[in-house]
Amino acid sequence: MESGANVILEKNNLFISEECSKRISSLRFILACLVVMFHNNKTLLFILNPANLTFSNPEFVAHLPQYIFSYLFTLAPVPLFFMFSAYLQYKKNDDYLVLLKKRIKTIFLPLVLWPAIIIFGKILIKLACIAIFPDKVSHEIPFVSEWSVRDWFCAFFGYYFPCYEKMTLCEPFILPFYFIRDLFILIIISPLIKKLVQKAPYVYGLFVAAIYFFSIRPAIVCTNALVFYSLGFYFAEYNFDFFKFADRIIWKQLAVVVIPVMYFVMKNNKSEIIILISCLIMLKLSKLFVEKSEKFFATLKYFDGLSFFLYAIHLPYLLMFFTSKWYSKIPVSPVTDFFEYFGISIIVCVTGTIIGIILRKICPKVFGLINGGR
Repeated sequence: MESGANVILEKNNLFISEECSKRISSLRFILACLVVMFHNNKTLLFILNPANLTFSNPEFVAHLPQYIFSYLFTLAPVPLFFMFSAYLQYKKNDDYLVLLKKRIKTIFLPLVLWPAIIIFGKILIKLACIAIFPDKVSHEIPFVSEWSVRDWFCAFFGYYFPCYEKMTLCEPFILPFYFIRDLFILIIISPLIKKLVQKAPYVYGLFVAAIYFFSIRPAIVCTNALVFYSLGFYFAEYNFDFFKFADRIIWKQLAVVVIPVMYFVMKNNKSEIIILISCLIMLKLSKLFVEKSEKFFATLKYFDGLSFFLYAIHLPYLLMFFTSKWYSKIPVSPVTDFFEYFGISIIVCVTGTIIGIILRKICPKVFGLINGGR
């Protein structure tokens, strides 16, 4: 959504303020970078055992700065992406067919093209390897010629079929693409969600709250997808300014809540409350990003156009390449994990962004196609 002057929309006198538009724009690229950090967080494996989370455990103490940063910041990006998408969609209020036409270009085409490019690349690499040194080629994973319809479906959309014994592709080739898959599904059923928000706000709100806090996964999308997409619709329908709400909360008050909640979350592996707090923190920080200086905001706005590209390119191969190089040279320890967490995440963000800038400059049509016209 463009920023600048207030965005005034004709239908139903809906509008998005200049401040809201600018603050959303200021967050997108930063949120994409935080997604990279989330996927590079080795402490997630350590967290799975609550017995490790004691201050008498030196490994826990060594990982503590990483825990705190990851919980406060990296849990917010995907929920906020869903919320912003729904909020802007609702405010724009396009006709349903116009909406679908736009989203086929901005969401569905990248959803299909990125896995297709990677699969085609894997085919070329494997054929080259078979031709050059056939004895060293692994045949443990079925080649494309052996894939069933379900294998192909999972390669693009990532659904898991537990009854299928030969299933080797439980996730899409582009692992974070569950987000745009779920977003496209929600857009398809958005008229139903909109009607529920308008006609049965309390009943539907209780339903959404229940599946969120009890971690009930809906049949066709992830829990956070439906919850935060619906939240965006609620905020738009009832003109709730989530940025102003976040601004009213004092940092000291937030800190008092965060510390006990974070420890409870880590001990019980229940992240629902801390996700909301993490979202509040990022919404509050957006005011600083916008007000810092015109030059700073202009920089964030420039990189906003590369946020989806970074989101798409960082997994699986870019992040895996740099982490494998790191751990092949440096032994694993809590201290090296800390530096790997920040260092490799920064390297991946910078590398992915540079690739996007170069591709946009030399092949703008290709970049526009795989970046959804952004």
